Amino acid sequence: MQVSRDASNQLAIDPNATERLSSLARSNPKEAIRQVASQFEAILLNQMMASMRSNGFDGEEDSSELGTYRGMLDQQMVNAMVQGGGTGLAEMLARQIEGVARIDRAATPAASGGMLPLPALPAATAKAIRQYTEAAGTATTAPAPVAIPSERQAFVSTLLPHAGQAAERLGVAPELLVGHAALESGWGSRSIRHPDGRESYNLFGIKAGGSWRGESVATLTTEYVDGKPRKQVESFRSYPSLQAAFDDYAKLLEGSSRYQRALNQGDNAQGFAVALQQGGYATDPAYARKLAGVAQSLLAR
Repeated sequence: MQVSRDASNQLAIDPNATERLSSLARSNPKEAIRQVASQFEAILLNQMMASMRSNGFDGEEDSSELGTYRGMLDQQMVNAMVQGGGTGLAEMLARQIEGVARIDRAATPAASGGMLPLPALPAATAKAIRQYTEAAGTATTAPAPVAIPSERQAFVSTLLPHAGQAAERLGVAPELLVGHAALESGWGSRSIRHPDGRESYNLFGIKAGGSWRGESVATLTTEYVDGKPRKQVESFRSYPSLQAAFDDYAKLLEGSSRYQRALNQGDNAQGFAVALQQGGYATDPAYARKLAGVAQSLLAR
C-alpha cells in the first residue's frame, strides 16, 4: 500500500500498492514506516468523517446524491490533510515503530552503502503490521463478496433464467438483476403477497403509481425520511409470473430518464448500484453499498 502523492487525482489510500510498499521496506525502511503510519492516520480520519456524517447535523437535508458526493469529498479532504502533515498521529506512530525496530532516523540508504535492511520486529508488532497491510490491501469502496449460503442458491438458480432477457435489454449482467431481486425480497423471504396468500411476484419493490393499470397489493414497508427508517403502508405492483416481473422491471429502467446511467454497465455492480441510488430507486442512504455487495457476491460465484 502507498499513500497517494497526488491529492487532486487519487484517494487517500491506494489498495493496489502493497507490493511497492514491501519493496520499499527492503530499500528504505524509514520511508516505508512513514507511509504505513500515514495509512493508519488516513484510515482513522476516514472513520471519523464517516461517523460524523452518519450522525448528521440539525437542519441538514439528506439525499442519496448528496451522500455519494459527500463520501467522495470526505476522502479527498482526508487525502489533502494527510499530504499537508495530518494531525501529527502518523509522525508519532512512525517514531514509535522506529524505536521498536531500532532504526536511526538520521540514517539513510546512501550512508549505509545504498541498502538499510529492516531489523526484525518483535513477533506481536510484525503480526499486527502484516494483518493491517493484508486487510487494507483488499479494501474497496464496496463490501467484499461473500460466499452464498446453500439455502440461497435455489433462489439464484430459479431467477437466473428469467433474468437473462431483461439483462440483455438493460446491457447488464443477469447476476446484477438477481442481486437486486435478492436485496429487495430478502432472498425471497419477504415476498409481497395478497391477503388471500397469492404471490405478487414483485421481486423489485416496484410501487403501483398512478400510471399502473395492472393488479396491485398493499403492504407494510420501510421508507427512510431524513435518513431515519419509518414504517408505512404502500401499494405495490402485482404480476402473474416471475417473467412478467423481470419484463416490467426492464421496462421501468429503460423508460425512465432517472435510471439511464444504470444501463449498459455490464458486470459493474458498483456503477449499476450507485446509478440506481442516484436515480432515487430507494430511500435507504446505504442502498448502493448493500446492492453492490449482494451483486458482487453473485458475480464471484
